[in-house]
Amino acid sequence: MRLAAAGATDRGSVRETNEDAFFVDADQGLFLVADGMGGLAAGEVASQLAVTTVARLLTEPSPFDTREYAPPGTPAWRPVSQRFRRAVSEANGAVIEASKDRFGSFGISGMGSTLVGLYRSDDSCVLANVGDSRAYQYRDGVLAQLSEDHSLVMAEVRQGLLSKTEAAHSPERHVIYRALGMADALEVDLSPVALSPGDLYLLCSDGLTDAVDDRALANLLSRAGESEPGSICQQLITAALDGFSRDNVTVVVVRVLS
Repeated sequence: MRLAAAGATDRGSVRETNEDAFFVDADQGLFLVADGMGGLAAGEVASQLAVTTVARLLTEPSPFDTREYAPPGTPAWRPVSQRFRRAVSEANGAVIEASKDRFGSFGISGMGSTLVGLYRSDDSCVLANVGDSRAYQYRDGVLAQLSEDHSLVMAEVRQGLLSKTEAAHSPERHVIYRALGMADALEVDLSPVALSPGDLYLLCSDGLTDAVDDRALANLLSRAGESEPGSICQQLITAALDGFSRDNVTVVVVRVLS
């Protein structure tokens, strides 16, 4: 199966800077979105470090490539998942070191970044997620969120303490408990995703999902038809801006071809 992909980002109408970053390489099968956090342009530095570090380690020859050492019978996605985890961990360390350089002894809390990505392994992908940027799959007319938000309000939703509607309007909806740069030991959510011709995959920062809910996302993707991923990206960003998003908006769209 072949992949076609594109990404786009917009500063939005409120923020003075764009602290989001993305990476797209359909040939290597690597797609990333990061949303930076921190004042004094620290978020911009963190998100760029996140995507450039992971991309460098996964698209260039690296000692972290364990695929050739996998025992016979190992599912192809497992060693790819290990490599993805190691790359994200290295990016976490890079953000922490940059934060210390910028903010001194208190640097570990100075800046951080979310990261969500897909990394291809044969006829599947490995999904990696840290934070509240999201990954969606649109297949056969059904939109499904593949990632889990690492935010306080969504943790309360999973515990049955809040409804999704209450979470969406909570003043604490942007408080996350897991991100690159928060701690030396980083827990990364990793899972395999089987690919099927016709699938659309969406990676996005919360500037999109704050302004465009899942029902509207599904409707937009249903009308996308055979549109090129770049066109779909622009439609998504326009929808977020029309929905008065108060954040940077970044999207990556991946289409699985036959």
